Amino acid sequence: MKTLTMLFTLLFVSTGCYAAIAGKPVILVHGFQFTDLQNTPPNEAFLLQQSRNYFSDYWTSRADEHHYYSSADRVSGGVKDQFKRHFERLEASGLCIQGCVWVTHSTGDLVLRDALNRLGQWGIDRNRVKVLAVIDFAGAGGGTELADLAANVASGGGFVDFTIRQVVRAFLGVDPSSSGLGVVNDLRPTNARRIAQGNQGVPRLRFVGTGSEFAGITKPFIQGEDDSVVPLHSACGSNRKGDYNSCSSGIRNNGVLRSARAPSALLANHFPVLIGERVNHSQHINNDRVGGVYAPIINNVSANGLVIDFAESTGRRWWSWGARVRSVDNSNRKSMSANVYDTLNN
Repeated sequence: MKTLTMLFTLLFVSTGCYAAIAGKPVILVHGFQFTDLQNTPPNEAFLLQQSRNYFSDYWTSRADEHHYYSSADRVSGGVKDQFKRHFERLEASGLCIQGCVWVTHSTGDLVLRDALNRLGQWGIDRNRVKVLAVIDFAGAGGGTELADLAANVASGGGFVDFTIRQVVRAFLGVDPSSSGLGVVNDLRPTNARRIAQGNQGVPRLRFVGTGSEFAGITKPFIQGEDDSVVPLHSACGSNRKGDYNSCSSGIRNNGVLRSARAPSALLANHFPVLIGERVNHSQHINNDRVGGVYAPIINNVSANGLVIDFAESTGRRWWSWGARVRSVDNSNRKSMSANVYDTLNN
């Protein structure tokens, strides 16, 4: 047991300390990893390296720690147990006494939300682990209809044609089996929306895209606009499912200031900040410059010391048919992650 504890400690502190955003340490939480469904049970070293690889294109070099887990587990099972160990080590290390910022992608939104809801029952001292804010890229806290599709294919229920199987393979990366879906079961919208819905007192800053991936084959199976994996009803932080094409009723995903179908209410302390019309699911956290408009939904505000102050402008564009467009200045010269990091790290 002593040897195992020492291993955990070494893994936890080995990433170094960069004080990456506004002078505060950054902790990364990855999304669904299909390889976990094929490697059961993956060990600690494997999971840590996998998380580093997951964020390697942009965030790993700007972060201090990784909260990793096996996607073969369920949120209320092995994922919960893994996060409990992480927070206990984080408390012991003292890294977050002055506050830390978490950065999540996709499923990371949901699993961290559950973990933060459990800090009290785990006895974590919130004076030693101060959660200043969470930056959620493509947050899947409301689930995705693709998880329903995967569960239906895995169970063999009803007629499953070739196209649907291809869609599920694009989403999962593997052919699903009813006994091996792991956290995908928790990503079914009905299940996801039962998990830790209350106010945790932590600002959840949402960064959203509506780009296309997998040659667009997944989009017809997702409700409303999406990034080819996560629908806006989830990424925006809506308190219910819906057919939405923006996170704000007054601005569209391309920055045009016209009425849009948006959530009428959001989960507590969930704040959509930026939407990128061409950013697909993977591109939220890599360094791809995808072009198009990055539209600020909220701006010039502060969240527990993180100052959101994108340089923006509003005006008519040649393609906007006379409508005014709000966008982040020169945003198409950077990836979404670079736009966020350069702005918040001030």
